[in-house]
Amino acid sequence: MLKLIIIIGIVIFYMSLFVELYVYSIPSVVSTKKILNPSISHLEQFSERIKKRLNWPLPIKIILFVVPMIFIYMLHLLPAYLLYDLTFNAGDLQCIYYLCFIGIGLVLFGRIISHLYLLSIKKIKAKSYEGFVTNGLFKYSRNPGLLGLYISFLGFYLIQPSILFLICYSIYIVHMHFKIIMEEDYLTNIHGEDYKLYLQKTRRYL
Repeated sequence: MLKLIIIIGIVIFYMSLFVELYVYSIPSVVSTKKILNPSISHLEQFSERIKKRLNWPLPIKIILFVVPMIFIYMLHLLPAYLLYDLTFNAGDLQCIYYLCFIGIGLVLFGRIISHLYLLSIKKIKAKSYEGFVTNGLFKYSRNPGLLGLYISFLGFYLIQPSILFLICYSIYIVHMHFKIIMEEDYLTNIHGEDYKLYLQKTRRYL
């Protein structure tokens, strides 16, 4: 019964991730592509401190922003490996029984948070709003969508803990943290004092 619940949870995770990436896709101002090859107009929207990072030599940027993506892709594939193992190899779960239930609860809870974030963003974008969102989930976190993913992957770690998963998860958090700092720098330059006030009122994650 527990295996079935986890299998269903993993399928829901990937279905919702597909919807997030291909239906509600929201472009980032600090995508890896833009970091590797920033335009002059794009550079002007950042502070001098971030401009220096964006102007680092290409080999350094590849090491810092491309190589971590290998581990991040692995992180996103590890639940699929667990799904395959449980479905076709009759693999055994390594977690404590109640931790598996907590884990699958975190996986689903994280996806709900991420989708509520996406729906709120899409609703605002549909109105051609040029500012930044401060209501809904954004009252409590400046990055609710990413927080939702962190929670989901924490749930997977509780279900099937491993050193590889922990390494990939840690790299993912560090990698995204630096991207968030760059994005917040961009938003500060675009929105000025209003965004600085929001930074003071609302936590980056939780």
